[in-house]
Amino acid sequence: MSSEPADLLLVATSARAIAESAVRGGFRVRVLDGFCDLDTQALGPCTRVPLVDLGAGWGLEPRRLGAALREVAAAGSDLGLVYGSGLESAPEVLTNLPAGLRLLGNDPAVLRLLRDPQQFCALLDGLNIAHPQTRLDPPPADDPGRWLVKACGGCGGLGVGPWRAGDPRPAAPHLFQRFQEGDLRSILFIADGRGFEVIGCNRLLVADADPRRPFLYGGAIGQAALSDPARATVTHWCQSLVGALGLRGLNNLDFILRQGQPYLLDINPRPSATMSLYEGQCEGQCEGGWIRRHARACLGDLSGEAPRRAAQVAGQRVVYATADLTTPADGRWPDWSRDRPPAGTAIARGAPLCTVLAQGPDADRVESMLALRAEEIREYVSTGVG
Repeated sequence: MSSEPADLLLVATSARAIAESAVRGGFRVRVLDGFCDLDTQALGPCTRVPLVDLGAGWGLEPRRLGAALREVAAAGSDLGLVYGSGLESAPEVLTNLPAGLRLLGNDPAVLRLLRDPQQFCALLDGLNIAHPQTRLDPPPADDPGRWLVKACGGCGGLGVGPWRAGDPRPAAPHLFQRFQEGDLRSILFIADGRGFEVIGCNRLLVADADPRRPFLYGGAIGQAALSDPARATVTHWCQSLVGALGLRGLNNLDFILRQGQPYLLDINPRPSATMSLYEGQCEGQCEGGWIRRHARACLGDLSGEAPRRAAQVAGQRVVYATADLTTPADGRWPDWSRDRPPAGTAIARGAPLCTVLAQGPDADRVESMLALRAEEIREYVSTGVG
């Protein structure tokens, strides 16, 4: 097993949660992301990389990101690179990294496969993983059911929308999927390329900020209940995908639960936002945070105790701007908020404003707290609406 680097370069659309975990685990961090919010700036040097529409949603602009990677590599050596969301549509950035950067995550070939609709469908069918009816060509115009068009390589529900006969097909790689009612769930796990360990199941929330993006990620609540048969099914999926793809580090599967039966929606082969819901369960068992264990797992070491169940359920909710606004100058953000933008930041309607956190004895209490705190945030920033 290779030795762990002391310093990490963190790359994501929003890297705050990854950075918090890494610092908790004793790493020195440098961040490349699309926001450089106040919380991230407090953790280490942060360079903002412009966000652009990559066809499957917003991601880091590939050329600017490549230049930033070269600049960081030229200034240091033996940096471990951990990536989060925002690179699914640009895996080429992770190929042939500059000398001095060591990838701690899944190989870019995994991202390329998952972005190819034909290979993605073949992978699921080959592993007998249940999923909503999917096709590469538009459904017949006389099909009475509801269909979605879904960009491959997207994240956070971006690039997913209703399909209507006669609509133009997206330019980005995409597939068509029959809409299926059910409860949105995800499973977070960690792997070393051979074995794996399930960390937790989560209930996913959908944002209602923008009717043009009806499946936008709105947050998550941890420790979601799952029947023994359903848990056995998704655990088997994890095992199959680790074996087929050689998955390493933290990974996440999104699925829909309908009448107790899970159906896979997405594979997120990198640390996800739900990781932070389980940070407290890692204390004393993986030296402070899941990114420490992520790094070790990517280097082939999956040792460590299984996470204990926390006494409190944790939840997070993304607050989106409901109007164009400028953030207040006083900077008096509540302690239970994260991803806080600097004073005077212009935020467009529908863009993420911040994240609110809550803990409580059960999921219903946590969801109510998150809703109340989201409203408090909107009231706080309302003076900057214009």
